[in-house]
Amino acid sequence: MARIRIIFSKRGRVCFVPHVEMPPLFCRALRRIGASIEQTTGMVPRAKISLGPALPIGVPAMAEPLEVWVDNWDHGMIASLNASLPEGVRVLEAGIAEGLPKLNDQCEAALYRVYPRESDVLKRLSDMTEQGWQPVRNILFLSFSRGWFDLAVGDPGQVGAGTLVKSLVNEGVIESWKDLLVARLAVGLWTGRGVRTLTCKGGGAL
Repeated sequence: MARIRIIFSKRGRVCFVPHVEMPPLFCRALRRIGASIEQTTGMVPRAKISLGPALPIGVPAMAEPLEVWVDNWDHGMIASLNASLPEGVRVLEAGIAEGLPKLNDQCEAALYRVYPRESDVLKRLSDMTEQGWQPVRNILFLSFSRGWFDLAVGDPGQVGAGTLVKSLVNEGVIESWKDLLVARLAVGLWTGRGVRTLTCKGGGAL
């Protein structure tokens, strides 16, 4: 039984599929292509599969990690898996993760790109941060560009897009989610300068 790590993107209408529904979605696609998934032990066995930090409904993601334990994995399954997944979900990379740290231990940071729908929101946020205000805790990086800002946070299981939106609503900067477009660009390791997407290749081999 091999521990397989998958990096996938989630875009378009499938962004409205809840985070908790992604494991069943991947399991169905894997079984369609003949993959044998290991089951957990206990009274109610479940497919042995885990995801990275929760992603709010409606937020697209460019490089999300997932791990699943498969008995008969072959690298050639990637193309078949992509053909079996719903439109908007695409496997970018996959490999045997034996020897790598646990997924949750490596998801130490996340990078978001945020597009305010109104240009004055961006200017106001820039001015507020220059005065020392921080939209969320555990900020690792914050950079303003023309039309958007990038935000990297530590502890992404506790701090994320929802935390940011709540903070901006409390400050009166926006009214709700509808005032922003938010995408998660990466989940992984903090390098000191950016968030590095997790590798899929460990020491194992088939």
